[in-house]
Amino acid sequence: MTKLFVTILIVFSSAVFAQKVEKLFNEEKFKELTGLENESPSFTGEELYYLGFAFFREENDDKAIEYYNKALKKGFDNALVYYHIGLSQMYQKKYDEALKNINTGLESDPLAEFYYEKLRIYSIREDSVNQEKTFLEALQKSSQKDNWYVKIVLFAGSFYYTQKEYAKSEKIYKEALASLPKEYELYTKLIKSLNVQNKFSEADSYFEKMRTFYENKELPEDEMKFKNLNVDQFNWKNQVVNIHKYFEKPKEMLQPLYVLYLINEKGDKVERKFKIEKTVQIEKTDPQFVICEETKSGHSTYPIGFKDASFTLEDLRKEITDVLNNKYRVAASFEHN
Repeated sequence: MTKLFVTILIVFSSAVFAQKVEKLFNEEKFKELTGLENESPSFTGEELYYLGFAFFREENDDKAIEYYNKALKKGFDNALVYYHIGLSQMYQKKYDEALKNINTGLESDPLAEFYYEKLRIYSIREDSVNQEKTFLEALQKSSQKDNWYVKIVLFAGSFYYTQKEYAKSEKIYKEALASLPKEYELYTKLIKSLNVQNKFSEADSYFEKMRTFYENKELPEDEMKFKNLNVDQFNWKNQVVNIHKYFEKPKEMLQPLYVLYLINEKGDKVERKFKIEKTVQIEKTDPQFVICEETKSGHSTYPIGFKDASFTLEDLRKEITDVLNNKYRVAASFEHN
């Protein structure tokens, strides 16, 4: 009877301890979990994985890998273990070993997150050939229901956009949006991919969808706050000009249709800011919109404009380029009080 009682007590204590390990893991109390390391010989394979992950979150990759391997030896042969071994090895800059383990994880579970970390490694190595192979495989094999799938799409679209293969970038975004119609960031990227190809009408049709999302208050916080969308960019000398279009159509004087930002050569600061604003139209031949520049001290208007809102981004690029090249002098200006 005594032996039976002791056996029951041991089993009960083990169960309680196992619940404690899992509870600390689920509550992300990783420091407390690493404090149980001395008890690890009694851990199951899954609990050893939890312990390894806790060390990873505490930025101790050596210990993390140690306990991941112990989890494998104890029979917890799970794709996540191989993936996390690879992830720790990536942070240790052991890229070949990291790729080997991530690939082992992918053999049994083609998760988009695994592919994304492979992409990060190839990006670090500036290996564009394997980047492309990896995201094409990921788009084919990983689940679209996985949140990491969208990151793969964004990586792939940006890859082709940077390579100036805009048609491929467009195709990537369109295929993703066909099954993920509420992934709003993809619309922004698609619109830019279309506009850079001068497919203005098609880009406008997608912008109108985003306008509807805005009116329904469905967009992320930034778009709702700033009330505009980055729809285009072009290069001027060694700098980039970003063009944003407002969702709300201007009805009153000084209300903007577009805002443009000239980014400095380092790419980390706005150097100049322009707006395409509605103005008073006295004669029918007068422009409805003019180019204005905002500075810390005031507001300047240039002697050029657009007859109505039907002008294209190609027209806008040309006129702003002329302004940047000092072709026009300021026609009117006023300083802030």
